[in-house]
Amino acid sequence: MQDDIRANLMRDLYKQIPKATNKDLTSAIEYLKSAIEIRSGKSQKRREARKKYKKKQIEAADFPFWW
Repeated sequence: MQDDIRANLMRDLYKQIPKATNKDLTSAIEYLKSAIEIRSGKSQKRREARKKYKKKQIEAADFPFWW
């Protein structure tokens, strides 16, 4: 059975940890933290943009006038 990509990446990461210095590990941790923060912020902005777009489309639509 073929391993998934994440498992292979984690295996490679664990192989490199004993060879890394403290500075290398600290840099990697900070990079991962910032990447997670950026990704969550972008997702939130995209979600808000979709809501605004839908609202604008509904406001601009010509609804039939019912007596």
